[in-house]
Amino acid sequence: MALNPMMLLKIRKMWGQFTAAHPKLLPYFREIRNSGYVGDGSVIDITVTSPDGRDLRYNMRVTSEDLELLRSIADIGRDAAQE
Repeated sequence: MALNPMMLLKIRKMWGQFTAAHPKLLPYFREIRNSGYVGDGSVIDITVTSPDGRDLRYNMRVTSEDLELLRSIADIGRDAAQE
């Protein structure tokens, strides 16, 4: 599957807008990565609250396979940022 360069440019622009609108999110994830909080057996718990106050919650126990996937994604992002 070939990557569409125009789509990549569009996503890059949208990513810039997203990070500008949410400046604390990436540093938060970097802190998690660098602090060692997430390891094999860690639990990630996510809660989304709708505008009317309803909550939807999900949690997962992290496996070594999950960590491998996350490292691979981070490597792709790092490689793309260096281009």
